[in-house]
Amino acid sequence: MLMVPSKDSRHERRGLYSITQGKTCSFELHVPYNKRLCGSSHGWLACVNENLEVTLLNPFTKSTICLPPFKEVPQSIHKQAYRCAHYIKKVVLSADPSLFPNDYEAVALFDRNGTRVSHIKSGDHGWTHIDQTVRFFYGLNQVIGFDDVIYYRGQFLAASREGGVFAINVSKDPTYKPHVSIVAPMVQGIDDQAYLVESSRGDLLLVRKFQSLNYVECFTDTLSFKVFKLYSDCGDKIRRERIEEIDSIGNDAFFLGGNNHSMCVSALDFPGCHPNSIYFCIDNWVGDACDEVQEPLGMAVFNLDNRKFGTNYNCSSPSQKYMPPSIWILPTMV
Repeated sequence: MLMVPSKDSRHERRGLYSITQGKTCSFELHVPYNKRLCGSSHGWLACVNENLEVTLLNPFTKSTICLPPFKEVPQSIHKQAYRCAHYIKKVVLSADPSLFPNDYEAVALFDRNGTRVSHIKSGDHGWTHIDQTVRFFYGLNQVIGFDDVIYYRGQFLAASREGGVFAINVSKDPTYKPHVSIVAPMVQGIDDQAYLVESSRGDLLLVRKFQSLNYVECFTDTLSFKVFKLYSDCGDKIRRERIEEIDSIGNDAFFLGGNNHSMCVSALDFPGCHPNSIYFCIDNWVGDACDEVQEPLGMAVFNLDNRKFGTNYNCSSPSQKYMPPSIWILPTMV
């Protein structure tokens, strides 16, 4: 489902757009939060307030979980309320807290562009900062910023904008220093966004979105997607992997967005869903390029067969102009 602005632009409610049916559902969800959501993972939404306190909300069951606040709160983000909503880029869960209330973890990409990473496990009293310094083979240290995170085979992995894949290493040992380590090397090319997706067959895929940006008109024109498969040289263990570009994802359909956990379904299980396609949210918020909160344009689909785009849902109503961005959500009723 794509969570979209309500029909009458009520800030405390959100609509749902069905991809398979190609229409907005007749009912709406109560979401008492009128800013950008900083996460959608396993059916739970992540909301953040002015004190950088993160709340997990399941809009289908109305359950909430309050996570500890971030300790370091830059004073500059208090100047405008929307900056708080954008300071935390994305929160991704390892599992559904409804099913595993005492055994789930979360990773947050924050500092607006994912330049910092923190981890928390259910029962922890605070977030743990992750050292993002990586020493490369040529001897230089580099601090890596990330676009996306996925929980895969018992471990969080992160994708950098440059196309590299890194493991987020944490431990219960208090003397252990949490850090990131390289899993797959960076792929050459300048892209706008990188995503990590687990295919319906259990493969780990890296998706890179390439787009051009007109800073004068504040208009983003998406150009293309490329998909890469990671091949492990150590069996099921995530250590060092090689990466190769692939032309097709078969019958799978990906659902990508800058704010949500990247998802995959088999189109064979959902009539009306296009196979070998990438559905993605069109977010026209471009950070510091324009000092405005940009609003949802809806979503589009990219077909890997003919490499063409199609618009599936468009928030064209003037009354929806200043509503929070659309976001993918996987309905859970537990």
